[in-house]
Amino acid sequence: MDDRIFGEREKAMEEAFFRDQDARLLDKLRQRADLDDIAVELGRKLQVDSPELLAKVRELGVTLETAAAFFLAPLVQVAWAEGKVKKSELNTVLRLAAERGIAEDSPALAKLKEWLRIRPSDSFFSTALEVLHAGFAVLPPAERESRVKSVLDACRQVAEASAGVGRLFGIDDGVSSVEADILESIAGELRSHD
Repeated sequence: MDDRIFGEREKAMEEAFFRDQDARLLDKLRQRADLDDIAVELGRKLQVDSPELLAKVRELGVTLETAAAFFLAPLVQVAWAEGKVKKSELNTVLRLAAERGIAEDSPALAKLKEWLRIRPSDSFFSTALEVLHAGFAVLPPAERESRVKSVLDACRQVAEASAGVGRLFGIDDGVSSVEADILESIAGELRSHD
C-alpha cells in the first residue's frame, strides 16, 4: 500500500514539474519575450522533456549564447534555397533578426552571419524545425498557428527579397519554385502533429 501511495505521489510531483516547465515556456512565448529569454526556457523544457533533441542541438554547436539565432534557422534555409545567399536575402534575414531582438554585437548575430556565409547541413535545419515544433507545442492551437504563421511570413519575406524582374512587372510573386518547396516543407514540419 505504501509503495502505491509513494508511486502515485512521485508521479504527481513529476507531472507538476512538467507542467511547470511548460508554463514557464508558455509565459515567455506569450510575453513575446526576447529570443534569448525564450531560448533559456525552451532549453530547460528540452532538458526535461527531450534530452536527446537537446543533445542534437548541442552537437550542432549551438550554445545558450547563440540559441536565439537557431530560432531563425528556417529563414537561413530559405536564403540558401537557390544554392547561395543573395545580398538582399542576407539583409532581410539580418533585419528580421534585429526586429526579433538579436543585438548587433551578440554571439547570436555572429553565428547567424556565419550560417549565412557557410551553409549549414540539412540535419541542422531539420533539428531547428524540431526545436521550434517542440516550443510551439505548449501553445493552444490558435496561438501555435499564429507563431507558425509568423515564422512562415518571415521566411516568405526572405524568399521575396531575391525577387527578379517578374515581381517588378507583377508577373509573379518573386518566390522561386525551389523556395516555394522549402516554404511548404517548413510549414508541414511546424504544423505536424506528434
